[in-house]
Amino acid sequence: MGQAFLPVLPTTHLTSTDKNVCATFWEMQIKCTQCGADVTVQQDETFIECPFCASALFLDKRKVVFHYLINSNFKPNEAEGNLKRWMAGNHTVKDLDLKAQIAKSDFYYFPVWYFKTKDSTGDRIHLQPAASTSVSEIKKLQIPAGALKFYDKNLHNEHEIVKPDVLYDSAQTWLQNSGTDLNTVSEAALVHIPFYQFHYNFNGQSFTALVEASSGQVYANIYPAKSEAPFRVLFAMSIAGFIVTSIICYALGFMLNSSDLIEALLTAEVFKVFAYGLVSVPLIIMAYVIAKKV
Repeated sequence: MGQAFLPVLPTTHLTSTDKNVCATFWEMQIKCTQCGADVTVQQDETFIECPFCASALFLDKRKVVFHYLINSNFKPNEAEGNLKRWMAGNHTVKDLDLKAQIAKSDFYYFPVWYFKTKDSTGDRIHLQPAASTSVSEIKKLQIPAGALKFYDKNLHNEHEIVKPDVLYDSAQTWLQNSGTDLNTVSEAALVHIPFYQFHYNFNGQSFTALVEASSGQVYANIYPAKSEAPFRVLFAMSIAGFIVTSIICYALGFMLNSSDLIEALLTAEVFKVFAYGLVSVPLIIMAYVIAKKV
């Protein structure tokens, strides 16, 4: 994909041969990355549509890339339902879906830098947040094939579009620092992804979770998680219980067959089969109770 550079000259520097520069200081021309046409841009414009091929473009300093948007597939109540199902999962505290109070929710399209690389191993997609966010899980987003649509300002509310504050050069530096050869980048774009951001309270604390409104996936860095302490105690008790059981079984085996080592070991193994089964029953019951309570 070709890169478009943005020459900007004051009116006093223009000559009749300057075909690729702007007509005034307040305008400049860029090359459309789709059709190559010269597109006139006002000084502060960032979201642009090519008048010749209707491609949506994003202007960042001296770089022009495609501007895509992924459509939302979820209504507010459906997104909240996804959040509740996530809260009811095994990784959160018991009854979080019932006890958490949702304070508010916001809908917006969040920008990410989209890089496609192509090398001997095939195509790979790399995403980097293009705006400040506390939820780093966004980097793990999966953008399905065919979901990218050209941004159309007539179809979306401008106040729902979060403007990027991470420049293209910064995202490119991050990509390079992650071990990617920039020569393998076959496509770069700015993509706006729909999100519902939920703020909820639990036990006097505030938490935030994002529901990606295209797939319904929930993302959260910090949330009321199950306490690991009871499970660690149960694990330690299980290890200790099986060790003590093994010692008792071997002791019984040698007591009954003190003159024959092989017979003693075989007897101990038989005892272990039944003893392990008996020890497992209370441990399973304890694990079930802990899982229900925590």
